[in-house]
Amino acid sequence: MRKLYTGGLSADIFRAIDTPLLDQTDLEIDLCEHILRADSTHVEAMLLLGDAFTRKGEFQKGLEFDLRLSQLKPENKLIRYNLACSYALTGQKDKALSCLNKAVDLGYADLEHLRQDHDLDAIKSDPRYQSLIKKLAASQPETSPH
Repeated sequence: MRKLYTGGLSADIFRAIDTPLLDQTDLEIDLCEHILRADSTHVEAMLLLGDAFTRKGEFQKGLEFDLRLSQLKPENKLIRYNLACSYALTGQKDKALSCLNKAVDLGYADLEHLRQDHDLDAIKSDPRYQSLIKKLAASQPETSPH
């Protein structure tokens, strides 16, 4: 909490007003919501909002933005990947796996990120996830040690 001193209409110009400090994520949310009020289809603002809500643990709100984005950009592999993460975080495993498969079909191929992404922890023990990982690993070229 920070004290803000203002003159305003108060007779006591040194009266402190408590104002909460916004953290970086809250600032991003405020800015993006402002942008979306002016342009409800602003993709970058929706991407940032979905990410910010997810970082705050507000997974349902993040999912809502990922769903909107997937309607605007249905063939975008990263948007599909993010949607899969949101579904996994909200406990919707079948939808998460379906979206993850779609992301891979659209060209998502970051195997290392897929393995390490904690947003997908809810589905990592599922045989369908393991099968997808094996399929993706088999499709990638071998890298030789230097």
